[in-house]
Amino acid sequence: MSTLEGAVAQRGLTQKIAADARGRNIARILFVGMGGSWASSVPVVLQLQRAAIKVPVYNLNAAEFNALYAGNVGPTDLVVAASHSGGTPETVQAAETAKAAGALLVSVAIDADNALSAPADHSLVYGSNRSITSAKYTLLSELAYSLREAHGDDAGVAAARSALERMPAATLAATEAYEDHLAEIAGSYAFADNLYVLASGSLSGLAYLLSVCYLVEMQWKKSTHFATGDFFHGPFELAQNEQPYLLFSGQDETRASADRARKFFDTHNPNYRILDVMDLELPGIDAPLRAELQHIPMASITMRLADHFESVSGHDLDSRLYMHKVAY
Repeated sequence: MSTLEGAVAQRGLTQKIAADARGRNIARILFVGMGGSWASSVPVVLQLQRAAIKVPVYNLNAAEFNALYAGNVGPTDLVVAASHSGGTPETVQAAETAKAAGALLVSVAIDADNALSAPADHSLVYGSNRSITSAKYTLLSELAYSLREAHGDDAGVAAARSALERMPAATLAATEAYEDHLAEIAGSYAFADNLYVLASGSLSGLAYLLSVCYLVEMQWKKSTHFATGDFFHGPFELAQNEQPYLLFSGQDETRASADRARKFFDTHNPNYRILDVMDLELPGIDAPLRAELQHIPMASITMRLADHFESVSGHDLDSRLYMHKVAY
């Protein structure tokens, strides 16, 4: 809870970043990261792409940024580079390249004492090895609202920021109330041979995080994630023989896709579980803002689900065979 409160407390810094961006006539916003840090930018990019700021916004894999986009970066770009440790080589390279090209550079990391933050004009930090994604989501939501304000698109921003101030306590309440459900999911699927994860909209990054980071990397489990809409364009052929699925269901406009998947599973492959925003206890958060900020509490819940997988499987979330162990 204190980590998210600390993220909200950096509102003033995000407003300064936005003022700098506006003063420099920023014409493009690039979010850059690898793995979970890339996934952490999915909701903010979606929000800004749908906003009325008329500035193109992209979320780029840092390795692909270096290979394909670096030569096109310049002084009218805002580059937001994220890495939990601040030492991810691809992201550090992207940040250094962007800074050398004159871009306005913002780093997002656990602290500001690292290689990523060194060239940055501004550093957003969250100071936690536990509440990582929910904290990044909160910081980047604050940044999105500040950028919208600076570009004259402030409709609903005050109400959203008020909800962000209540979100740390609401996220804790939601996570605690969901404990039994998460324990049941882990008990059912911790030893499943392959677990598919579906999500859409602002929850898409969490499907990536759960599948690629928590299950594959941290549990050494076979897993794949799909956009819920894409599920019906091929992947649903594997919905047979009691194949297990995890389905994220939001409270936003993409809920229809989750409802469609749920109906299909009920008919053809009922071995699935749902992480549903509609089921969350979020005291003090009204319905429209539950949808807008749904990724923040769901990130905490997803992390807690990983804890339950660890408890049932006996496989330490911190155990690695290759990462930071060998040259690669």
